[in-house]
Amino acid sequence: MMIMAGAPTRFPEDRPLKADLGHWWVVHVKPNCEKMMATYLFNRGISYFLPMYRKKQRQGHFKRFKIIEEPLFRGYLCFALEKEDHNLLYDTKKLVRIIQVKDQEKFVQELEAVARVAEKLDDLVVKPGLAPGKKIMILSGPLEGTIGVILRRRETKQLALSVEMFNQTVLVRLDPDTEVEVLS
Repeated sequence: MMIMAGAPTRFPEDRPLKADLGHWWVVHVKPNCEKMMATYLFNRGISYFLPMYRKKQRQGHFKRFKIIEEPLFRGYLCFALEKEDHNLLYDTKKLVRIIQVKDQEKFVQELEAVARVAEKLDDLVVKPGLAPGKKIMILSGPLEGTIGVILRRRETKQLALSVEMFNQTVLVRLDPDTEVEVLS
C-alpha cells in the first residue's frame, strides 16, 4: 500500500515493527499532513509506520463512490528514532508535538493487529475512545490469530481493536461464521 509518490506505509518495508522495539515515538502533526510527514521521514531514511485504510467516499453530483486511502489515525504517525536525533524532525512545519511511547511492547502489538486488519479488510470504522468488553482471539477466517474485544450489535458481531496511545478503536464487522475463543 503506497502513501504518496514513493513513500510506503512502513519504512523500511520489509522490517517488522518489533525490530524497532524501544525506539518508537508518536508524532502529532497538523491536520491532513500525515502523508507529507511520512514522505519527509522516508526521504531522510527514518523508520516509520503510518497505518492506512481504504474508505468509500461519495463524490460528485451523482453521488458515485470513490475509494480513497486515508490514515487510520488522523493526525498521528509512528516513527522509530533515538531521542537525540529528534532535531531532524524540527525543520518541517508539519510537526505539532512528539509523544513518548511508555509501553513499547503493548504499542507494537496493538499496531500489528491494526495493520493486519487494515491490510486484509476494507470495511473499517475508527471511533474515539477505547472499547470495553470481553477479550477474544479469532480462530478462523482472514483475521485468524488476531486478539481484540468482541462487540455484539443485534445480529452482527464486531471486532474492536483499541490503540491506547491514540485513544481510538478500529471496528471491523465479522462474518457470522467466524469462530472466536474468549480469553478473559
